[in-house]
Amino acid sequence: MFGEPQIRFVGFDYAGQDELSSIQRNLSALYSTPEGTCPGDRRFGLDWSFLDAPLDVAENLYALEVVDKTEEYEPRVEVMEVTYEWEMDGHLRPTILIGPNEDPYGDIEDNDGEDYDDTGEDDEG
Repeated sequence: MFGEPQIRFVGFDYAGQDELSSIQRNLSALYSTPEGTCPGDRRFGLDWSFLDAPLDVAENLYALEVVDKTEEYEPRVEVMEVTYEWEMDGHLRPTILIGPNEDPYGDIEDNDGEDYDDTGEDDEG
């Protein structure tokens, strides 16, 4: 039912082509691997159980799976949109629009709950 997803990038600094290539490889591997088939990490990949659902439900479950797994395995980016297009061979091809994540690793906190300051400067004075 679903064809190979097309991944499109928006809002990236294309001068950093090495990082963009790394992200592209990671996402391609993530989206093409069925969950449970990677020996080192059984959660890696997409859960394809949605294929038995009605089409509108399957589209939503696929999009949710893409968003969740992208957040978990490639925090440098965020999924902006997932759209679908019918191919001539009868497969539904997802297009995943990817943008940069402005805060890829979230706020880092010290053990005491205070925000971590990595500038090396004292807050006092």
